[in-house]
Amino acid sequence: MTLPAPFRSKYFSRTFASFSLIIIFSTSLTLIGNLNRTTSKSLHVLESSMYVAVNMLGDSVVQHMERIGSGSLQSHIKDLSALLSLRITVISKTGDVLADSDQDPLTMDNHLRRPEIQAASVTGIGATARYSTTLGREYRYLAVPLALNGEVLAYIRVAKSLSEFAAEVTEERSMLIRNSIFIALLALALGFVFFSQQANKLEHLIVVLKDFTNGKFEKRLPDAGSLGLSEISESINQIARQSEISFSRVAEDRNRLATVFTCMVEGVIDVDLEQTILHVNDAAVRLLSIESKSCVGQPIWHAIRNQTITDALDRAIKQNTVERAQVVLQRDLSTITLDVYAASLQNDYFEPMGAVLVLHDITEVTNLERIRTDFVANASHELKTPIAAIRAITETLLDDRAIDLETTQHFIKRLHAQSLRVADLIQDLMTISRLESSQGISDYSKVDLRALINRAVEVAKIPAGEKNQIIETKLTDEEFFLFADSHYLSQLLDNLLDNAVKYTQDSGLISIILECDRRWVTLKVCDNGLGMSSDQQQRIFERFYRVDKARSQSLGGTGLGLSIVKNIAEKHGGSIEVTSKIGAGSTFTLRLPTDTGAATDA
Repeated sequence: MTLPAPFRSKYFSRTFASFSLIIIFSTSLTLIGNLNRTTSKSLHVLESSMYVAVNMLGDSVVQHMERIGSGSLQSHIKDLSALLSLRITVISKTGDVLADSDQDPLTMDNHLRRPEIQAASVTGIGATARYSTTLGREYRYLAVPLALNGEVLAYIRVAKSLSEFAAEVTEERSMLIRNSIFIALLALALGFVFFSQQANKLEHLIVVLKDFTNGKFEKRLPDAGSLGLSEISESINQIARQSEISFSRVAEDRNRLATVFTCMVEGVIDVDLEQTILHVNDAAVRLLSIESKSCVGQPIWHAIRNQTITDALDRAIKQNTVERAQVVLQRDLSTITLDVYAASLQNDYFEPMGAVLVLHDITEVTNLERIRTDFVANASHELKTPIAAIRAITETLLDDRAIDLETTQHFIKRLHAQSLRVADLIQDLMTISRLESSQGISDYSKVDLRALINRAVEVAKIPAGEKNQIIETKLTDEEFFLFADSHYLSQLLDNLLDNAVKYTQDSGLISIILECDRRWVTLKVCDNGLGMSSDQQQRIFERFYRVDKARSQSLGGTGLGLSIVKNIAEKHGGSIEVTSKIGAGSTFTLRLPTDTGAATDA
């Protein structure tokens, strides 16, 4: 193998060898000295950077404590810690930890006795290296007092893990060695260039460039971060990560608000100052029977042709108030009642920016109010008749004292009958009130359904016998127990049999059929009495409803018996239905779950 021309020259060999020895020797001495100074210099640089950082943080922390309060100080300290790559602790002048970037301050003990805090309170700055019992690592601490108007408010302390510091020193030493080697090689290269001919210089440069092209130069590029670019890069990366998190949170909040807006039960419509629809949720589309896609971007009076709603919106925008209105909208088979609230919207500068419509469906509330009014009217009417009769009889007895004993006894019997009617009505009203309350049924126990049916049949046989009616039962052979309220269940059976006896003609037949399976108990009370039309069947369980009012009053009914039956069945998690045909009789079908108590509790 032929050596290059410079290496074949004795001059080049001697001079380049001497130059190489000088470079290596000087580089080695310089490197040894620099390595010895690296630790102390790095420590000094660390303390200086910590001192600069703690002074920079002081004003920010004081302003944060004064203007924002301590509630978000912990979050603020964590953000600063992430930005500066330092552990930051804010300590009150009594030693209590107010905020710490790495630990929950509530779990940390009093820091007043810490050496750095003691030194800071005396000299204005405290620095020490010691073992952290909180985090279990060696730290370099630096603390200064935070003062306002000459008064110490708190202490701010920054810390750097010595293990991280040692890693940084090791990295700096490695970088120093690499730089020294690089300088030595560069000097040798320059010497080689200087002591060689142009051809040999170019040849050597080609070798170096080949090394760079083989990837060595690119591997060194990250080391340039030792000049400070690594921290800047890390800060930029941190900002990017924080920005990504922030944008993600904004998107999440926007999606959450959109989901809430869509899933609201109340209808909501957002309009601008020109009353152009900006947003409309599904509830508003359903309540107003409009098309969500086509109405967005149109004036509200085009989509909603209701003068009451648009007038309320006009007043809200012009007067900057909240307006309320109530509208009744006609549907194909029904009507709905809406409470409409129109409120103006303002921006941060209290300038009008539009309005929002909130639509609340109060149809059910309106119906309940109507039912309550009808109930009061019917109850008043039912009480009025017996009370009027009692008043008339008592006035007759008081005004005419010459009435004979037989007539008087007749009147007294009528008084007694009317008083019983009033008592029955009041008792039924109280029963319905208890059943419809939240504590309607609470006395659950193990009940033998067959025994209750037999007892109810024995009671019903007395009035049935007066009409020569036959009551037959088709029950299961085995005992069957339910977890139910025996009192109300007995009342349900009594009311069903009493109704069958009253509306079945003389010599009629009443049948009671009990069927059971794993989940349901089915009880049927059948008769061959008068029967009902389909319209009457739909209303038979309403309070005070009577199929034949004249016949019902002559039989002494209150009109609440079947309504009580329905309430008791529903309170036990069951249902009651009726099938009937005029002239052929009626069948009442009661269905109860076998675990009635559990169903009701749920």
